[in-house]
Amino acid sequence: MNFNAEEMIQIVATIWETAIGLQILPESPDSRGSIGNRPRSTAALIQITGAWNGAILLDCPVEVAKLAASIMFSTDVADITVADLQDAVAEMVNMVGGNFKALLPERCYLSLPAVVEGGDYSARIPGSSLLGRVHFSCQGHPMSITVLQKSADKSLAA
Repeated sequence: MNFNAEEMIQIVATIWETAIGLQILPESPDSRGSIGNRPRSTAALIQITGAWNGAILLDCPVEVAKLAASIMFSTDVADITVADLQDAVAEMVNMVGGNFKALLPERCYLSLPAVVEGGDYSARIPGSSLLGRVHFSCQGHPMSITVLQKSADKSLAA
């Protein structure tokens, strides 16, 4: 499968604008700074299995997650709980995953989203390789979508 960054940006932009009324802008990876300076984030991952196997990871600063949750749940930003912001980001990656899945030629299935929150973490899906990554900003905050695909099976037999 080929990764089309423009198509992914369009998927994310459409979801953000229709679901929560927020605009996203494409951003170059160079403008993000070093990973050591990354702000506290909420990241959500959803896996796709079936005719194609992989995963989609959404990395979103807490400020954007809180704003998205306040819009989704019609609540003041100050009243948003950690569970609310995790639910909002999980739903956003679920929508991105569903739209990405629609681009796949054959039947695939989405897992339940998994969510992590913090400032100093790394995520890895063993047995996968990077298919593509897009960087964008929302309300001036850098975000990214990473698409991983299952690596070709390698025999352990010598």
